[in-house]
Amino acid sequence: MTKISQINTVLREYFEVNKRINIIPAKYMMSYFILAGIFEKDTKNGLPIRAILRRLDQKNELHQIPFVYAERKAANTNWFFQRNGASTSGTKKLTSKTNLKEVTKTTTRKDSDEHYILDLCDEVLGLKGSRQHRFDFLVGDPNKEGKCAKLPVDSYYPESNLVIEYKEQQHTKPNKHFEKPDLFTVSGVHRGEQRKIYDKRRLEILPLHGIKVIEISYSDFEHDGKDRILRKDGDVERVKKLIK
Repeated sequence: MTKISQINTVLREYFEVNKRINIIPAKYMMSYFILAGIFEKDTKNGLPIRAILRRLDQKNELHQIPFVYAERKAANTNWFFQRNGASTSGTKKLTSKTNLKEVTKTTTRKDSDEHYILDLCDEVLGLKGSRQHRFDFLVGDPNKEGKCAKLPVDSYYPESNLVIEYKEQQHTKPNKHFEKPDLFTVSGVHRGEQRKIYDKRRLEILPLHGIKVIEISYSDFEHDGKDRILRKDGDVERVKKLIK
């Protein structure tokens, strides 16, 4: 599978799982690309993916990634990925600063259940966790070039030697988007199986380095039929008990 095909696969799966998100800045997808083994690491806040998009743009081949949305300015271009069909053109220009502000606001995942729970953890611990933190000793399986990407953790509290992992429904339930027979990861298994392998690896490797891991699941809270947390006043007390 070519790098472009891998990028499209990750984007397709992202929008299939995150149905409330229609558009996202390209740089915010880097952690997903790294986890899939497309890039080894991030540099300069999304440079690897921007470099690919610029090359395609120069060759007039942006159509190879149908999710691309380019906001063009006089001096530079802001790159986004959008759900297929979210607009009439992958290179449609945003017409106002207000539109750009609204797009950014809806794509930072600040309204996601993961951020909601991790914010509560920050509140309970009285600390600010390092989100999507990576350790040199915690890596994924090697890609065809023998390179291993560092695996992110949801939130790391160095003062407490503590990692908190939030488990969405795809961590515990079968997901057809992650188990397609023709989509294999660098681990030689489907994305869903790779997720289980990496979840287990975090639980095994981090304690060997003196770091405690606490897993918090959506099922620990009241949730709707789509497994979305209902957000009740008592959620902070639930988090206190889970961390204690």
